Amino acid sequence: MHMNSVFHPMKVEGELPAQLNNPFDYEPHPLCVEAARQVCAYVAQSELYDEVMMGKMLGVLVCQAEDGTVGFLAAYSGQLGGREDWPWFVPAVFDYLQPDGYFKQEEARISTINQMIAEKKGNHRMNTLLKDLERTKSEAGNALSTYRQLMDEAKRRRDQQRQCGMGNETQRVAESQFQRAEWRRMKNYWKNCIENYEQLLQPFRNDIDKLSRERAERSELLQRWLFDHFVMLNASGDRRTLTDIFAPTPQRVPPAGTGECCAPKLLQYAFVHQLKPLCMAEFWQGASPKMEVRHHGSYYPACRGKCKPVLEWMLGPLQTSPRRGGFLATPSLQTSPCRGGFPGASHPSPLSSILNPVYEDAALIVIDKPAGLLSVPGNTGEPSVESLLREHYGEIFMVHRLDQDTSGLMVVAKSREAHRSLQRQFLSATEGRGKTRKEGDDDARSIHKMYIALLDGVVEGSGTIRLPLRPDIDDRPRQVVDYEHGKEAVTDYEVLSVAEGRSLVALTPHTGRTHQLRMHCAHRDGLNTPIVGDRLYGHHHDDVQRLCLHAARLSFTHPVTGQPMTFSLPPDFSKYTG
Repeated sequence: MHMNSVFHPMKVEGELPAQLNNPFDYEPHPLCVEAARQVCAYVAQSELYDEVMMGKMLGVLVCQAEDGTVGFLAAYSGQLGGREDWPWFVPAVFDYLQPDGYFKQEEARISTINQMIAEKKGNHRMNTLLKDLERTKSEAGNALSTYRQLMDEAKRRRDQQRQCGMGNETQRVAESQFQRAEWRRMKNYWKNCIENYEQLLQPFRNDIDKLSRERAERSELLQRWLFDHFVMLNASGDRRTLTDIFAPTPQRVPPAGTGECCAPKLLQYAFVHQLKPLCMAEFWQGASPKMEVRHHGSYYPACRGKCKPVLEWMLGPLQTSPRRGGFLATPSLQTSPCRGGFPGASHPSPLSSILNPVYEDAALIVIDKPAGLLSVPGNTGEPSVESLLREHYGEIFMVHRLDQDTSGLMVVAKSREAHRSLQRQFLSATEGRGKTRKEGDDDARSIHKMYIALLDGVVEGSGTIRLPLRPDIDDRPRQVVDYEHGKEAVTDYEVLSVAEGRSLVALTPHTGRTHQLRMHCAHRDGLNTPIVGDRLYGHHHDDVQRLCLHAARLSFTHPVTGQPMTFSLPPDFSKYTG
C-alpha cells in the first residue's frame, strides 16, 4: 500500500509535541483531536460507516515525515467487514486473511472438522442411544430408590417386632437376606443395562474425541504460526515476533488478537516508513459492546493485556529513562490534573488534614478518605490510608477498601479482636447473600453501606441493578458484564435529585465486586449513565477533577460494645466539577 494513500497531511499551528505521549494514560493532543475529526468525516461518507457504527475502536498517530511534513495515520482495531486491507487506513501488521494463504486454508480445514463433529453429534442412531441411556439411568434410579425404601420400611418393621417379642426371628433373618440379595441383583441388572448402552455409544464418542483432539491441535499450531508471523518493528529498527515478545511475560503466550489493535498497527507502519511519531490516540465510534462500557466519541488508553508488552518493545528505544520520566511510566494521581489529588498529598501534612478522622476510640477509627488516595499500598510508592495510619499508630488492621478514586467513610481496626469482628461483618454483608448464617456470627450482616454518586445524565426513579461482573483479562482493571462467567453483583439505586442535566443518586451495594457501582451506573443494561469523572467507564470533562462517587453512610456493630453505630457524611462534589 502506497504511503500517500494512508499518510494524510495536516495543517499545524503552534509547536509540535516534544515527546510521544504515554499510550496508557493521556489526554488527546489537539492534533490527535483534529485527526480523529477527519477520520470520522471520512468514515461518515464511506461504505464502512454502517460497519463502524456497530461499534469499533479507531486510532490516529500524528507523524512527521523525513521532509518535515506533518500528517496522520489512521487505523481500526481488528477487522472491518472481514477485511484488514481497507484503503485510507494503515494495513495490518500481518495480513493473514488472504484467500489462498496458509491461515485461510488451515482455518477451512478446522471448519471442516467442526462440521464433521457437528454431523457426528447429530447422528440419529447416537442420539437415540443417548436418550435410551438417560431413560435407563432414570428408571434405574427410581427402581433402586423404591426398593431401598421398601428395605428400610421392612427393617423398621422387623426391629419393632423384635422389641415387642413378636414374630419368628428365623423368618425375619431370611427376609433380610433375601432383600439384600435382591438389592445386589437389581444393582447388577441396571449396571449391566447402562454399561450396554455405554458400549454401544463408545465408537461414536471415540470418533468425536479424535476429531476434537485434531481440532485442538490444529488450532494451537495455527495460533503459534500466526504469532510467529507477526514480526514487530521497534523505534531502533529491531524486529521481534509476538511469540518472542511475550515469552518473558507472566502470560508467556500472546492473547488472541494481539498485534491487531490500533496502536501496534499505527506504530508498525510509522517505523517501516521512517515516520517520526508525535502523538497518538484511540477513540470509540458507534454502539457499545454488550459486555463492555464504551462511549461513542470517547478516547481510551491502549489495552494492557494485549498491547502493553508489544508497545513496551516497540517504543522502548524512545524512552528517555526506562525507570523515571519515560512515557510508559504511569503518572501518579497527585500530579495528574485531570484526576485530581487528595488534599495535602504533594507536601507533608498532619494526619488530620489528609485522612479527616470522623470518630475514634480504643478499638477503631473511622475516617473520611479523600479521592485519589489508595486504601492500601500499591506498587507505585504512593501513600495510602494504611501507610499513613501505620506511621501514626504503629499497628492497625485494614477491614475494607475504597477504590483509589472514591472518597468517603472507612473504618479501620486498631486491634486484632476488633479486626476479626468487623471483617466478619463485611464478609457477611458482601458475600453472604442467600447463605445460611453460621452459628456464632452474632454480628453477621450488620454492615450497611450507602454511596452518593453524581451521574453524567438524567436518571429517574429507583430500583435494583443485577449485572454479573468479571475482570477484563485483556485490559485490567476494567470489568465486563458476563452472564455466563461473571460473579453476582447487586445494587439498589434511588435518584435523589436532578439538576443541570446531572443526577444525584444513592447507591446501596449488596455485593462487593470491583468497580461494581461504576459498572452498574455506566453499562447500557444498568443505568446507562456513567458517574461524572469516571475515566474508565465515563466521559471526559475538562472541568471535572475527580470521580464523583462518595461513601456517604456506614453502619456496623461496634466490635467491643456490641452497640450499633452509624456515620453519615454527605459529599461536596461542587468544588471538583467546575
